[in-house]
Amino acid sequence: MKVTSNKLNNKFKVITARDNSNPLVCLQLYIRIGSAWEENNEAGYSHLTEHLVFKSTKEFPQNAIMNKVTNLGGTLNAYTEFDSTCFYVTLPSKFTEEGIEILSELAREANFSNTDFESEKKVVIEELKQFKNEPEDSFIEEIAADYFTKNPYKKPIIGNLNSLKKADPESLRKFYKKYYVPNNSFLVASGDIVGNELDDVIERYFGSWKPSQLKEQIRISNNFPTSPTLKYIKKDISSNMLAFVIPDLAETDPDAYVLSLATKAFAIGKNSRLYSRLFTKEKLIDGVRVHSLSGINDGASVIIILPKQNADLTKISKIFLEELKLFLTNGISDNELEDNKKELVYFYRYTFEYIESIASSLGSEEILSSYQKFFEYPEMIRNISDNDLKRVISRYFSKEHLYIYCTGREHLHEKEINKILVEKEIPNNKITEQTFFETRLDSGMRILLRKVTGKPTIGISLSYEVSQLNETTDNLGINYLTSALLLYGNEKRNYQQFVNYCTSNGINFGISPQSETTLVSAKCFKEMLPASLELLSDVVLRPTFPMEHFKNIKQTTKSSMDRAKDYPQHNSALLFKELIFGKKSNLNNRSGSKSIIHKITLKQVKEWYAKHYQPENLSLAIAGDFNFDDALRLCESNFIFEKNNFSHSIQNTIVNSSKIKQKITKRGMDQAIIMIGGFACSANENMKNTAFHLLSQIIGGESDSILFTELREKRGLAYSVDFSYSSVRTTGFWVASAVVDKSNKDEAVRVIRDVLQNIKKNGITQKELETTKNFIRGQRLMEQESVLNLAQTLSILESLGLGYSYYLKRDERLDNVDVKMLHDLASEYFKEENQFIHVMV
Repeated sequence: MKVTSNKLNNKFKVITARDNSNPLVCLQLYIRIGSAWEENNEAGYSHLTEHLVFKSTKEFPQNAIMNKVTNLGGTLNAYTEFDSTCFYVTLPSKFTEEGIEILSELAREANFSNTDFESEKKVVIEELKQFKNEPEDSFIEEIAADYFTKNPYKKPIIGNLNSLKKADPESLRKFYKKYYVPNNSFLVASGDIVGNELDDVIERYFGSWKPSQLKEQIRISNNFPTSPTLKYIKKDISSNMLAFVIPDLAETDPDAYVLSLATKAFAIGKNSRLYSRLFTKEKLIDGVRVHSLSGINDGASVIIILPKQNADLTKISKIFLEELKLFLTNGISDNELEDNKKELVYFYRYTFEYIESIASSLGSEEILSSYQKFFEYPEMIRNISDNDLKRVISRYFSKEHLYIYCTGREHLHEKEINKILVEKEIPNNKITEQTFFETRLDSGMRILLRKVTGKPTIGISLSYEVSQLNETTDNLGINYLTSALLLYGNEKRNYQQFVNYCTSNGINFGISPQSETTLVSAKCFKEMLPASLELLSDVVLRPTFPMEHFKNIKQTTKSSMDRAKDYPQHNSALLFKELIFGKKSNLNNRSGSKSIIHKITLKQVKEWYAKHYQPENLSLAIAGDFNFDDALRLCESNFIFEKNNFSHSIQNTIVNSSKIKQKITKRGMDQAIIMIGGFACSANENMKNTAFHLLSQIIGGESDSILFTELREKRGLAYSVDFSYSSVRTTGFWVASAVVDKSNKDEAVRVIRDVLQNIKKNGITQKELETTKNFIRGQRLMEQESVLNLAQTLSILESLGLGYSYYLKRDERLDNVDVKMLHDLASEYFKEENQFIHVMV
């Protein structure tokens, strides 16, 4: 089949697919407007306009257009979707020009009267009522409205009763003129088309159509839920329905085809996992149907389960979750993969049987991206690998994105299902070479390898147990300078060559001094792991410390310190630390002080490097989908150290708190930046440390925190509210902060202190604790998505002597926190006489 395209001068695109096997032609006109892209005051207008244009046009008044098509022996219809409105006519090819004229009239010359409008509005309102009475369609509509947040696919295609009732003829005419323009439309013609005979006809009927400027469509992506949810939708129907909703991707997403194959294997067709288990084996259901709510935007796949009469809905849901877990854990077999590939390609090939289906396929692809992608489909499907599927399944079939809906006369046993939804996957604590491996090289360097199956990227993190806490009052900032200078040249590459190498090989490289460790990290694609490890070893083993870059970094650091004074919140945070820790504390600032940075010499930097950046002080973690044996050989061959006498340097915190616990710094601002805080437990107190992080989140972590509610929601005093807790192995501190109008500073201080005293006296509720635990669990899931984040976490824990086992038990520590622990912490650390207060105005 030969398919071509061209554009008229007015940007009206024409796609032509020739099939001369039958004297028939299908013409489909697409307008790039559907319910998703309507303004709020236009809800349902796309669909209503689709109806109205048939009522009357310049050449075909009083519904004459339908009679015309019938007389030609053709059919004419239309539909509206989220992203488009389509008018299509199929008729004998000898009447191709008449078909073009008909579509031109609909798109350009609609002139419905007020009477036509009122009549058709009533029809559409009745259609809406009929739709509401159709159980499955209305169920899906209610699901979309609930599941999506920002995504405009939450809006019903037909609109809503309120909007339709308010609609008036003039508003619809403006809508028609606004969107029905050539640069917002295109035509697909398929069938018996000879040569270029269509070109002149299209130019005649569409060439003078005037374009206009349109608002750009902004695509919504990755707007998926992040915690599993079970909901009941009340509906008076005799049969029950269940819906399981998982993410779906926009056509333009690189993983869209992979996800479509995974969804098919799991839920679509009689050979799918769900149908085989629930219908064929368990005989609990009448059928499974999957509705895709996606297009230009990412969306959702709604898996509708139709239970048999009197079937146990809870049992069906448990089986679904069992199959989902198996699918996540095991993926699909090679045979299953090949069978699904074949089925999808066969389905694609059958599209060419009918001219209407080929036109629809080309039109749909053009709406979403480009009609040419339609012809790439078989190759895209055939190229899907097992690793592609594992990666996509692990990301989009995770319980965190799953919503379960039930409707009908029976309810699910919510407690049983919710228990399954919130239960954590039990980690395999047994350290095996397949999932985790650790060793120590002869040099003393520790190696940790962590398998994350299905990820295309590798995270590499090298952690030195050296930081600002190794510094004294005489060399504050030296570790910052040393670590920064590592990037600026080594024996193999100067700085520019290093940057070019990273850019050309897709390697993300960075150095980050932390409170107790210094990280040298890289992220790369799997095939670049050897090059990345070699580059990492060059940076940390063979730095050249060029004088020109040393001077530049020193100057930049000093300039940044000067500039920080222009940023009140940053400056206020530093002044608060100076209050609680003392002006010369090594806890205040990783970049030290301006006067000391000025004095540090390049010789001192080199000596610092020689003392602290040694293999015995080093932990390297690699996370991703890679071969452990290969990685270990790469580490052994790249990280070869010269013999050196290493003496472990003890980290000490320098604390000399101010005797004045309350201070006001005047900067002539119209706002007050309030910081109230005190000392807290150290990181070495494992359970107390976990509990304090929870308490911090409850008090001031997110938009539903206690401080947010009291200061912002109830009193309107502050926009910015926060509570943070930080700790190292020897100490910890907390700080509550708010930015308020200067005139409200005293009230805000009182509110903050009252909140703290109330918690000290009465503690935290069980509900607040459980809500925050769930939030933290969700955040951890998001963190786990990054292999670099995982590698960094493991390397830091190893440097601090906590190891992999500490990581594995983090959920156990979270679960063990109770309200008594939080109350005890507040009682111990929220005493007013121990609080430091800094206010900048």
